Amino acid sequence: MEIDTIQRRQRDQYLDLDQRINELGNVTPIITGAATAPPTEQQPATRFIPPEEDVPEIREERDIPSTVTSLAGPQAVEVVMEITPEMEKAAYDDAFQSLKELRYSDAAEQFSDFLAAFPGSEYADNAQYWLGESYYVTRNYEIALEAFESLLAQFPESPKVPDSLLKIGYTHYELKQWELARAALTQVQDQYPGTTLARLAESRLRSMRLEGHF
Repeated sequence: MEIDTIQRRQRDQYLDLDQRINELGNVTPIITGAATAPPTEQQPATRFIPPEEDVPEIREERDIPSTVTSLAGPQAVEVVMEITPEMEKAAYDDAFQSLKELRYSDAAEQFSDFLAAFPGSEYADNAQYWLGESYYVTRNYEIALEAFESLLAQFPESPKVPDSLLKIGYTHYELKQWELARAALTQVQDQYPGTTLARLAESRLRSMRLEGHF
């Protein structure tokens, strides 16, 4: 019976994610970095002094070319690639495409890279949410919880806040943290009454009551 329940719950997780992906039409980082040109190695020139020739008196330093400067290779040139909105969107789309293709590990890595490269992106809150989903659907619940909670902390005005709050409740449930799950799901009901999210929260709370968790 317990095995059937776990299998059904896992199936529901995949179906839920698939539905959310299908409902979302907008979804994009390219990771750009500074490149440096490697210095060209040069062998230092050795000055030959004839044995019987007097060594000329050394002149003041300002009259002598700097050996270090003259022998050093060209300075590394930092190449900064200009990031355009199109590049940013393309990177986000690549990560989301991986999610749609059920390549969850790739998606998680790409969304993480996107957030590191474009922390101020207009897609950052979506990327944070889908990062959490990538972990949640593969049952990496503790990491998923961190991702969803980060969205609430960093993007409190995001449209993804209600979904993240619901998933926080779900994730606490999977971690058997019953009181925390109940608190998050109740908050969804209170803050978003009459919505699909509120109905989903009530359904999970009902299951918790039937299972004797409160």
